[in-house]
Amino acid sequence: MIKVDNSFKKRVFYYTKYQDEENFKKIKEQIFKIIEDEDYAELKTLIGKEYSDEFSVFIFYNAIQQSISTIHNPIIKKELLELDWFRVLVGSIQDLREIIKDNYCILSKLYPLQKDFEEYQKIFEDLYKDKLSSNDKLKRNFFSIFTNINVCPYCNRNFINPIYKEESLEGEFEKWSPDIEHFFPKSIYPFLSLSISNLLPSCTFCNKIKHNVDTYKYNCLSPYEVEEGDFEFDFDFESTKVKEVILKTKGYYNSKLFHIESLYNEVHKEYINDILNKPIKYPDVYKNKLNEKEQLTEDDYIEVFRNYYKEDDFNKHPLSKMTKELMIKISEYYKMSQ
Repeated sequence: MIKVDNSFKKRVFYYTKYQDEENFKKIKEQIFKIIEDEDYAELKTLIGKEYSDEFSVFIFYNAIQQSISTIHNPIIKKELLELDWFRVLVGSIQDLREIIKDNYCILSKLYPLQKDFEEYQKIFEDLYKDKLSSNDKLKRNFFSIFTNINVCPYCNRNFINPIYKEESLEGEFEKWSPDIEHFFPKSIYPFLSLSISNLLPSCTFCNKIKHNVDTYKYNCLSPYEVEEGDFEFDFDFESTKVKEVILKTKGYYNSKLFHIESLYNEVHKEYINDILNKPIKYPDVYKNKLNEKEQLTEDDYIEVFRNYYKEDDFNKHPLSKMTKELMIKISEYYKMSQ
């Protein structure tokens, strides 16, 4: 699991055809300021303003308000109408947890009248498809939020960069994009279908294996919530090889859900031992690169391990988090052997 930025500027996206116009810039800054201050209700004052319909938050809000009126169950409709929809759409991941807690029984799949829940669920599924997943222009702008993320934030194994071809040969895809993953499943929490803090790009493997597991119920962390130390790789060494990869967590269910520890052991063990081989095979060269603090410099690390050094860059290349934490273990080994 790799941390993903959930700051206020990462919770809204927009069409870009007017982005250089001064009035567009002004309303964008107003939106950002309101989200930063967490005064979400103030966004209502911008509805109908020039360029407001270019921003995801208002596109989604207006569509949702229209759709709620079509729901037949009066209890579900009442609860939906009473939601602070701007907080739902652009609030933080912590806001979403609080909203789920307050609406767990009525607006989640726990609702006792299954047929009525299915109607409400389908309405929000259709909203998601119409306004995002099947809307090429909005979907492309959604991925612009994640320009610094090249690999899946769940597994840190697979590249997820969108591809948009200018030309295509007969029969192949003209465009491809990663899955848009709902951390809290839209099948269980339909009202979060268009909440930005609930949406992440992911590889197809992680999206499919996660499926409809209730991540709220099973104490999973979103990549938006991950902090240093929440998930750490450890290694069981046997002679000059890694016998087993161990993923230490703080009681979160993520590793089991995404099969992370097993995948690293079953798929990536050979790669891990390949990168381990260089400092083991050439120990004097490796030791000479250690600085006075007995720690590799960033440049030395990149030269030896061919991967990113800083945590903020782990989203740029596969297996970067595991590689850095392997380096730390190797360094500890050399400290003890000196």
